[in-house]
Amino acid sequence: MHRVFPHLHPVRLPVPAWRRWVAGIGLALCLAGQAVAAEIWVALSGREAVYQEFAEALRAALPGDKLEVRAWSEFNPRQGSPDLIVAVGSEALRQLLPYADKTPILSALVPRNSLDALNVGGKRLTSLYYEQPFARQAALVRAAFPDKPRVGLVLGPITQRYRATLEQTLRRQGLEPVIQQIDDKSEMTDAFQTLLTRADVFLALPDPDVIHSQSAKFILLASYRQGVPVVGFSAAFVKSGAAVAVVSSVPQNAAEAAKMAREILSGRKWPGARAPAEYNVVVNPSVSRSLGLDLDAQSIEQRLHGDKGD
Repeated sequence: MHRVFPHLHPVRLPVPAWRRWVAGIGLALCLAGQAVAAEIWVALSGREAVYQEFAEALRAALPGDKLEVRAWSEFNPRQGSPDLIVAVGSEALRQLLPYADKTPILSALVPRNSLDALNVGGKRLTSLYYEQPFARQAALVRAAFPDKPRVGLVLGPITQRYRATLEQTLRRQGLEPVIQQIDDKSEMTDAFQTLLTRADVFLALPDPDVIHSQSAKFILLASYRQGVPVVGFSAAFVKSGAAVAVVSSVPQNAAEAAKMAREILSGRKWPGARAPAEYNVVVNPSVSRSLGLDLDAQSIEQRLHGDKGD
């Protein structure tokens, strides 16, 4: 027989102080682990598909943040200030750069020569280089053409500033730079024909005074006839007739931009300008065969990673 005590109620004993302290610490840690969504403006230079693709890839790489993607002209930094502005393309950067004294700006898909020509003193600007680093390009030449040490380049007014760096970088890989300089587009034909008599490989740089709509076909055809392979700077250039190139895709650019954005937003260390860490080697098989070369993108890529030519 069970006794029932109707007037007795459960007694709540006081919680020890140490338990309350542990519970408080646990709650604080949980709250700290929940990152606050950053407000990021993604300002596009135009409606080109490459800008849209970059923006969507960046959004996917930063799922916890609030990204507003618009044309640069639709943002007004005077009326509000986000945590970060990502300027996509040269025009967006040019228009929004004056606001980099109060809002950090990360530029993407902007040519290196345009970035290096900017006066950014005192401004909170860093950049993701669109082109591959010179060291990576030099390592590509050595990996793809180990028996072709003489590397030809034509430098226009924009790329002449990099001459000393290019020479030093190529020599570091055991290569011999063979350089022609031009001051005007009209000089390109003669300079390139002279170069072909002295170079084993032609390294094309994205210089609008050297590689443009009128010269690209001539460069590819003349070098092919001379048996000199062209190292390109884009997948499109390889498709058109360059033998090989090292490139970073738009998603790879966006992934690197997302890493840089996190570094900026963390406030720990300001990231310096850099190129995407991830890249791929692309080869034109028909050009490779016609020139008697044995270029395999996968094996070249493996040698590049082993060489650490990043």
